[in-house]
Amino acid sequence: MPVIAAGGCELASGGLSTDPSTTTPQDPWSAELDMGVGTEVRRVAAPDGARLREVRLAALADAPRAFWQTFDGESARPLDDWHRRAARGAAGDAHAMFLLERDGEPVGMIDVHRPSMAPEFRELAAMWVAPAARATGAADLLIGAALDWARSVGAVGVRLWVEVANLAAQRAYRRHGFQQIGGPDRDHADPAGKSYLLMALPLSPETAASPTFLARASAPWTDESA
Repeated sequence: MPVIAAGGCELASGGLSTDPSTTTPQDPWSAELDMGVGTEVRRVAAPDGARLREVRLAALADAPRAFWQTFDGESARPLDDWHRRAARGAAGDAHAMFLLERDGEPVGMIDVHRPSMAPEFRELAAMWVAPAARATGAADLLIGAALDWARSVGAVGVRLWVEVANLAAQRAYRRHGFQQIGGPDRDHADPAGKSYLLMALPLSPETAASPTFLARASAPWTDESA
């Protein structure tokens, strides 16, 4: 992942907006979403290590360019690592993982964690929806769950990096009020040469109006996946 400095793009005077009225779907949790009976988003439980591995590897096999991690690298991890990840994402205010399940089978996920270089924020990562569940509102359910959790633990804002060519994910994030604040920046450590945009969402009007918000949100990225 790239290290991105503040000021990577121009913003309108007055900073970022927290008003989602023009970008967020009207009640993305409503029954009008075509998710079908038996679909739910839930936080992972401590015993979900094998299930977490299954959905993460499915994501990396389906969309390798969307993520900085690789299928080979993640598939080589011992199962104990996945159990530890699930336990970490199941409780506490520093890390949460959410699974999207349809009829008990995982069809999507999202990770949200406290970045060590910007601990007042929470950072979204690893969002993925299986092809069969796309265009149903699934991404909005996952993002909504992550944002609700971030608000519940007192985060001032949420940030994320998204691959430049991943336009569908960018549209989903913008629907929830995220705006680009940095990039594109190339990850020179990645043989594929992927580039990323930095996006952020303040979670209160006071945070949005802060003159230091952009610099704080643009603190360097660190690998929190171990």
